[in-house]
Amino acid sequence: MSWIVEQSENTSDVNVNGDTITCQSNSGYRSPINVMFKDPADKNGQYFWQIDIKDLDEKSGGMISVGLTTDQGFKHGWGLKAMKYLGNLSDGSSLLVQSFGNEIKKGDKVEILLQLNDKDLKMYLFHNDRPLGLAFHIQSPYPKPLYPVVSFDANGQVKISRSQQIPSRLNRTGLQFNGIEGDWKIVDYPQHPECDGCQFEIKQQDDNKNNYHLHAHVVNSLNCRLEFNSSSNQWKTSHVMSTMMLGPPEEMKREEAVSSFISNIQNLEVHGEEQLIIRTNRGEQIRLERFGKSAPSAVTQNIFN
Repeated sequence: MSWIVEQSENTSDVNVNGDTITCQSNSGYRSPINVMFKDPADKNGQYFWQIDIKDLDEKSGGMISVGLTTDQGFKHGWGLKAMKYLGNLSDGSSLLVQSFGNEIKKGDKVEILLQLNDKDLKMYLFHNDRPLGLAFHIQSPYPKPLYPVVSFDANGQVKISRSQQIPSRLNRTGLQFNGIEGDWKIVDYPQHPECDGCQFEIKQQDDNKNNYHLHAHVVNSLNCRLEFNSSSNQWKTSHVMSTMMLGPPEEMKREEAVSSFISNIQNLEVHGEEQLIIRTNRGEQIRLERFGKSAPSAVTQNIFN
């Protein structure tokens, strides 16, 4: 078993040392650098790989993604065809499922379980020992052999190993959140009852308990940074970024109310871990409840066709 590096101007940026691959580019990443591990899954059965992210230059904003590809699908850059995971699911160039898991970071462990039989192909994912569930489910005929593949969008180092210790739990498990982190939905907004049911996701950024990312979706995807100022004991959001698509007038009005309330957040209080009270600088008080997201559906299209 060995690593196969894409044939491109970037080939010399990759160093192979046994089961470990290091990518170090001094000229930046105009496209991903792809490396395939020549450990074929070519017969019916189960194949289980563990991929350890030993190093990753996260300051550059780049990422590492992992997945499975074929001899024909292994190309350089965005030409790669693969069942890929980077937090989202993709086919190597196009987004298939958003937020299937968390973005891959330095020190993470990603595991891939591939099940092959005459009927279908199933690919399960595990991220830091958390089962994410079924990611790809392709009916026969599907291409074989399949190989692990790693794509570098930043300098980093990855180690791969094959294991016979298949996890007993394959179904997705929910994340456990504390504080303001997690998934919330509005249950009481007296000034705008039409916003009841709107959902929010709040994630801590860079292990800093004062910095969070807030995401909401009505017609558009709304995103901003949420920061706590310990001096004033108040919260403040950055400019709310929107995907700027048009929708039905009543939904756009609903989105405008949500965006406006996000822009004016001043205080957040968690009550009993299950309720979040948000107060704005306009004197509004909005009550939200924690909820569990349903598992994303697996990709069923044969992305290799």
